Amino acid sequence: MKRRYVSTFFAAVASLAASAVSFTPEGNASFYKEASAGEQLFVGTADSVEIKVTDDEELAKYHRLVSGEDTLTVSESKFKIGPDKCYTFLYASGLDAKKEPKLATKYLCYVKMTAVAPTVEVLPFDSVYNPVCGEELEVKFKDFSFANTYVNSKGVKTEIKDNFVLTYIDYVADGINIKEDQVEVTVGNLASDTSMTVKKPRRNGVFKLKDKITQYEYVSDTFRTPLPFSVAQLSIEAEKIPHNIEQRGEEGLSFIKLDEAKSNISNYLFSAPLSVNIERNSVDNLFVDTLESRYVWKFFNDSTGTLKNSYRVRYNDKELYDEPISDFGSHYIALISTNGVCTDTIVAAFKVRISELTMPTVFTPNGDNINDEFRPTYTSIRKYKIWIYNTMGKRVYESEDITVGWDGTYKGNETPIGAYYYVVEAEGVDGTEYKLKGTVNLLRDTKD
Repeated sequence: MKRRYVSTFFAAVASLAASAVSFTPEGNASFYKEASAGEQLFVGTADSVEIKVTDDEELAKYHRLVSGEDTLTVSESKFKIGPDKCYTFLYASGLDAKKEPKLATKYLCYVKMTAVAPTVEVLPFDSVYNPVCGEELEVKFKDFSFANTYVNSKGVKTEIKDNFVLTYIDYVADGINIKEDQVEVTVGNLASDTSMTVKKPRRNGVFKLKDKITQYEYVSDTFRTPLPFSVAQLSIEAEKIPHNIEQRGEEGLSFIKLDEAKSNISNYLFSAPLSVNIERNSVDNLFVDTLESRYVWKFFNDSTGTLKNSYRVRYNDKELYDEPISDFGSHYIALISTNGVCTDTIVAAFKVRISELTMPTVFTPNGDNINDEFRPTYTSIRKYKIWIYNTMGKRVYESEDITVGWDGTYKGNETPIGAYYYVVEAEGVDGTEYKLKGTVNLLRDTKD
């Protein structure tokens, strides 16, 4: 019987064009998702659901609905299915008069929802599994069961285990701003009276269990976080001139956890002396009402990144401006926030290079903005002085500003082309002393 049906079906659609079908549940039912085996899952509270089928090629007379050994020709635009089995819907698809006919299938399954009322409980803090200042929080589920089931296309009773999600609101950093973030954690393969760990929120709030099928939320346990939360940002005021070698900008430099800051520190190289501007934004989260929050800025010059032996400390300032950084090495700026119970530390890290100083041998002050000044190539120079003399021994230029070069003039007039003699005395932030002497050739090529 079944074999004859399939043969008859293929013969009937041999010359049909491709057919596409869609299914729409009627009443209070709705489409939930496509399951892993390709079943189309519909959910509702009634004993059955009426499905409306739409065919873009108007081939409804060739549709077949198969359930076990029973075959039903679907000549109408609607049909009913129940929760006790998955139905196989057969239809013409991808057919062409010059090609072999194809038979496409869709598996249609209905889930009758069962009322449940689960709850979630935040477990008491302990020193081992649920420490008060730990990054994770343990929660336990009660009256929890996967009551919604369906029979899949292989005839196997299947539980829907991904329709419940644990929801709560946390704080996240958005630059210097603090914003709320809706967190959803899928609660799969858990039974009643079992627990799971989630990221501990830094915002007081309520844990809820949400049923994705019905969109209903079961309000459960409230939570008062013991974790303080702060964000911070900084800007670096450093020399940014073409001759300042291998300076890497501050783009992306931010306050993060210490381990991450240590890993990224080589991405941020600067020339000293420099200064930093920093500011913070914080949520106190006082876990005990009688306690007070404290905020401490600490500055470290530490190659190990262990945050020991700070060289500067500032208390409770929300903003700091023009904080000088004058030594070479690895620098860490830490913001330490505490509410009397827990402590949170975020860090910004960068390097200050050792000193270097070299002088060019030629420059061309012809106004083309290319090599128009005689100036050093350097990094991390603390003190600097230069004297320049012509071949007759007359001093034509002197300066203590390393960022300003000689433009080849004397008292506003151009000096002749030729060789000039310079003397440089300088000191690096690493203590290196420089005494340089040499000649530089002044050329005045015409601009192109």
